[in-house]
Amino acid sequence: MATTVREDGVWRQTRTLLLKNYLVKCRTKKSSVQEILFPLFFLFWLILISMMHPNKKYEEVPDVELSALDASILTNVVLGFTPVTNITRSIMQKASVDHLHDVVTIEEYADEKELVTSSLSKSSTFVGVVFKDFMSYELRFFPDTIPVSSVYMDSRAGCSPSCDAVQFWTSGFTVLQASIDAAIIEMKTNVSFWKELESTKAVLMGEMAIVEIDTFPRGVILIYLVIAFSPFGYFLAIHIVAEKEKKLKEFLKIMGLHDTAFWLSWVLLYASLIFLMSLLMAVIATASSLFPQSSCFVIFLLFFLYGLSSVFFALMLTPLFKKSKHVGIVEFLVTVAFGFVGLLIVLMESFPRSLVWLLGPFCQCTFLIGIAQVMHLEDVDEGALFSNLTEGPYPLIITLMMLILNSIFYILLAVYLDQVIPGEFGLRRSSFYFLKPSYWSKSKRNYKELSEGNVNGNISFSEIVEPVSSEFIGKEAIRISGIQKTHRKKGENVEALRSLSFDIYEGQITALLGHSGTGKSTLMNILCGLCPPSDGFASIYGHRVSEIDEMFEARKMIGICPQLDIHFDVLTVEENLSILASVKGIPGNDVIQEVQRVLLDLDMQAIKDNQAKKLSGGQKRKLSLGIAVLGNPK
Repeated sequence: MATTVREDGVWRQTRTLLLKNYLVKCRTKKSSVQEILFPLFFLFWLILISMMHPNKKYEEVPDVELSALDASILTNVVLGFTPVTNITRSIMQKASVDHLHDVVTIEEYADEKELVTSSLSKSSTFVGVVFKDFMSYELRFFPDTIPVSSVYMDSRAGCSPSCDAVQFWTSGFTVLQASIDAAIIEMKTNVSFWKELESTKAVLMGEMAIVEIDTFPRGVILIYLVIAFSPFGYFLAIHIVAEKEKKLKEFLKIMGLHDTAFWLSWVLLYASLIFLMSLLMAVIATASSLFPQSSCFVIFLLFFLYGLSSVFFALMLTPLFKKSKHVGIVEFLVTVAFGFVGLLIVLMESFPRSLVWLLGPFCQCTFLIGIAQVMHLEDVDEGALFSNLTEGPYPLIITLMMLILNSIFYILLAVYLDQVIPGEFGLRRSSFYFLKPSYWSKSKRNYKELSEGNVNGNISFSEIVEPVSSEFIGKEAIRISGIQKTHRKKGENVEALRSLSFDIYEGQITALLGHSGTGKSTLMNILCGLCPPSDGFASIYGHRVSEIDEMFEARKMIGICPQLDIHFDVLTVEENLSILASVKGIPGNDVIQEVQRVLLDLDMQAIKDNQAKKLSGGQKRKLSLGIAVLGNPK
């Protein structure tokens, strides 16, 4: 039967994998629900925190001019002073008679102890004066007469002239102090300054409108918003590395999958999810107490661009890991760590501005700084609007641009690392492959050209090799010459293949026989492009298996049924065959017919609606064989 014509365009493969990813997300309900609910849970939790810890806003307070010094305030006040000396007696007499016009009564006490004891039986109109020396003294008022100076006040907003500070003026404290000071100055200089002191005017200073911010709940809000989108990256990284663990990704590449289609399918799926989630979160955040004055569209842009960059950040990590359980944990911990770095930048006013931009490539830091800027704009009663994107200590326009650049950088780095980092399976490019002209201008080499220019020369036959019939000359489908493969095992070099050479011909059935460990699977892996040979040469219809670009062409012609069962567990038998038929490039109009043919040939129609993970061992082998023969490979 002739090989089916292939339509393996990138966009067709992307749509197929997008459908596969969508079905996987629908069938893995637990992780999908967590991806959706966690961001909403964090958002509602943050709204609750913002409601429990609102900013304290104080209105502007104008200056208040107080009345002039009035000695009559001290009427009926009893002044007790100590120690009693000629100088202190003269000071008190001058203050009482000359300045206070005898509105107070003077009492003398031998020492401070006697004054304190006497004050216990006095009324609140008693005031003590304790001289320390000729120039200094203390005024002792009852506690309920003047305020305690250590009492902290948030603000004078709404405070009338009866504020605590005003009590120093209205209780007579200031006028008494001024009269004693004037008496001391006059005795020292023989010049009276009472008129000047008596004309002293006091103004209760006003305040500008201020907002008092509680740092702790603000820090919690910032960190939680950074973490809110981490479930998307967490589960995406786990899905991708899990497929790599199960060899699904390399198996898809064997079937002709383009790398671009693989990455694009995940990007489109998660971009759609993040778009919807960002829109919902932006509407809730701007309609609640979190960002009530900000533009919904500005907040949506900030959420959406950060969500995208966080997903691309997770994609960037996937080539670095072989175990899915590891990549998810690392992605979450890195997100939290850089979130706290961003929080440090926001809370430390002295943080060097140059270092801030050096940390810009980390989307968590950039997003947290952007959210802090939104909160700053909310504090000044503006909110984040298009009109003020360029304002503030860290303009939002820079944050948005940095998140876009981060996304581009992450996805490019993810593709690059996937191409060059050595893995358990698959061919890898050199570190600077994109600088080679051959990468950008690929030239196809045909089978005849490779056969005539074989780098290892002609294959020689020994006595134990059966001679090739003349009718097969020129019909070589697979050529293997001097193939060697060694690998490290427990610190030693193990030789899996040694100078293996033979040809496989069109229209013939060839079997590889050998004891366990003789290299049969290794040779198949080399021919499928799952691992490169250590030395030697192999080609499939003229396409070298050790060259990634040529192997891509060869894979369009082959079908493989590996030792392990390769399929998508949560998809049904029919879904597996349909999706992989589309990946192989079977025309859309022929997919249904081709799938039905395979189901009928392998007697799998009764189980076509069963999920692959629920099949028996034999049924799974049938499914793997059915996948291998899709499209009638050469």
